[in-house]
Amino acid sequence: GKCISSGSLRGARGNSGVILSQLLRGFTKGIRDHEELDVIDLAGAMQKAVETAYKAVMKPKEGTILTVAKGASQKAAELAETTEDLDTFISEVINYAQEVLEKTPEMLPVLKEAGVVDSGGQGLLEVMRGAYDAFQGKEIDYSAIEASAGTKMVKPSEQAETEIKFGYCTEFIIMLEKEFTAKDETEFKAYLESIGDSIVCVADDDIVKIHVHTNDPGLAIQKALTYGQLSRMKIDNMREEHQERLIKDAEKLAAQQAEAKKAEPRKEVGFIAVSIGEGMNEIFRELGADYIIEGGQTMNPSTEDMLNAIDQVNAEHIFILPNNKNIILAANQAQTLTEDKDIIVVPSKT
Repeated sequence: GKCISSGSLRGARGNSGVILSQLLRGFTKGIRDHEELDVIDLAGAMQKAVETAYKAVMKPKEGTILTVAKGASQKAAELAETTEDLDTFISEVINYAQEVLEKTPEMLPVLKEAGVVDSGGQGLLEVMRGAYDAFQGKEIDYSAIEASAGTKMVKPSEQAETEIKFGYCTEFIIMLEKEFTAKDETEFKAYLESIGDSIVCVADDDIVKIHVHTNDPGLAIQKALTYGQLSRMKIDNMREEHQERLIKDAEKLAAQQAEAKKAEPRKEVGFIAVSIGEGMNEIFRELGADYIIEGGQTMNPSTEDMLNAIDQVNAEHIFILPNNKNIILAANQAQTLTEDKDIIVVPSKT
């Protein structure tokens, strides 16, 4: 329990990640004294999980991972009164959680606008499904994990430009050098509230995990330094990410239109290169690359990105140049998943 609780908090990314770690923390607290679990124990632990997670968030928002967790917990309490069969209990809780997840776009306008369900809630569902598989003793084949069938993605006809009030998603862990009391926690949360929103502040023994959306990350960092050293610092510009997503969507649309036009015969050889920055892109284009994947040190393309690129290149034999040792594996994976074209991965590291 301690490992799950501490490990999930240290490894959490983003709001939903921290909330998931709190769900796990509450859940493990609820079951730590039990050797075996029945439906009543599980329902109680789920209730504890939800309480712990709601407490960690300054202003809980519905339509998020919290809502899915709460729905699952309520269903569990209901079922614990009518059945003792764990199999029935877990599968019905998961089915209900899926129903709640599908309603999230109705609760959060930003989800409805993008035509998607909440990704944190979707992630929680995957964790629950994994637990159910483990309960049933299923062997998992990790080599070919595909996107979950539960994810609903609808392309909006026109992505609305939403105004982002606080531009920087700021996350870090404080390695405490002095006691962090309940009063400190309340004061720190209030301070973060004065400079931003989407606040999560969770203290766990010798560390405090912080997540805040703000226009001045420096202020959050300065305040945190009064409590100890900082670790796992991550600051993302959400306005820039939003712009990039709009551009990507436009490019995708253009690619789809090009796909519709191109019914020409396949050429013999094609090239895909992973590149970084406009200058390198230009060089690769001049050298005759058919498709360029934007990469870079922290932006390693996924296997799916590779498969999309392969899809775009109308050639019999396709050479992929990953140009970074961290990307070779994803390219090899794409190679094994492609059946209708001959893929050659050149293991280029630079």
